[in-house]
Amino acid sequence: MCFEKDKEVAKKLVEHLEKKYDTDLIKYRKGVWSDLTDYDCIVAYMPSGIVVRGMCPHLRSKWKDPAVIVVDKPLKHAIPILGGHHGGNEVAKYLEKMGIKAVITTTMEFSEGLSVGVGFRRDVESGKILDAINRALEEIGARLDDVRVIATVEDKKESAIVDVADKLKKPLIFVKREVINKMEIRETKATIIGIKNVAEACAIYASQYGELILPKKVYGGVTIAIAR
Repeated sequence: MCFEKDKEVAKKLVEHLEKKYDTDLIKYRKGVWSDLTDYDCIVAYMPSGIVVRGMCPHLRSKWKDPAVIVVDKPLKHAIPILGGHHGGNEVAKYLEKMGIKAVITTTMEFSEGLSVGVGFRRDVESGKILDAINRALEEIGARLDDVRVIATVEDKKESAIVDVADKLKKPLIFVKREVINKMEIRETKATIIGIKNVAEACAIYASQYGELILPKKVYGGVTIAIAR
């Protein structure tokens, strides 16, 4: 999104982003913010104060709000100010291919720890997911304090995993189906729902080193994999 006077510069951002993402060029106008809430991510080429004041009245929850990235006027910095774990950091880092430095402030990017990938049926209760995570950690001699991030497939945004992440106070990443299907990873029974792999793929995707230390294992209907 940009002001009319900045549309030529903004087009450069769009041309780059559309190589990887479905992208629209939206020009600023009165009331524009209410039309943006269903987007996954907003890249705003304008001052952060305008963006913050515009978005605030329309924010619902961190699980529903779009990621928001502010790009400064000289095209030197891309700063995720909302939804860093939900696509903002990823998009900002993709902009680095244009020479724009991603300014990442979320704690997860600077902490060591385990990545827990989770697969489950939509009707599974949060207590069962939490129990499965604890059992998996116990198998590798780890604790909840060792967990850096929890990850699952994007389909699960309206599910009990959100309650689990809130209770554990851990970052939660939803991995897109197309991202998983492009990964070099073994296929599992998840192919029946159109995904190559869920728990292992999500654990590896969100990990720091891509090292799977607990291959997927089922605990009472919940599948867990752990990577670092």
